[in-house]
Amino acid sequence: MRLKASGATRRGASHWKRMVMPASVNDHEQREVTKRLLARAPLVRNACDLDLLSFLYRHPHMLLTSEQVAGFIGYHASDVARAFDAFIEAGLLERTAQQSMHAARLFVLRLPGGPGGGVRALLEAASTREGRERILQALKAQGSRPDQPRARQKLRLVAGLRPTG
Repeated sequence: MRLKASGATRRGASHWKRMVMPASVNDHEQREVTKRLLARAPLVRNACDLDLLSFLYRHPHMLLTSEQVAGFIGYHASDVARAFDAFIEAGLLERTAQQSMHAARLFVLRLPGGPGGGVRALLEAASTREGRERILQALKAQGSRPDQPRARQKLRLVAGLRPTG
């Protein structure tokens, strides 16, 4: 059975290119557009922030521990915790209170504005490899050193996520 792609999925990466980055744009103009996108999303200061927001954008409602999220995106848990706190303080992310029985919390991404909004436009640009690379280059040029993934901790199965069968 073949599923039909929704309008949002079909418009994804190519949609931002048409809106923000026309085909005739040269390198200098692409850098300028990327700088403007970053200026509209000041919470994104490094690669960890960008990758965490991209992960949250793809999974806007998730029930995970922050350590699990750190493992999924490949950054140290303390870096991810700092980014989570900044996003919560800015109102981009909601986190439920931790239940005494469970370490996992529900995270809900809240992006203000319409489709062309600051953070949303940046995330649409970051949805392609070329877009992410341009954003990381712009962050580096601004003097913010993009964080590199630290050595991954040993992967282990989480009790609730073991394969069955």
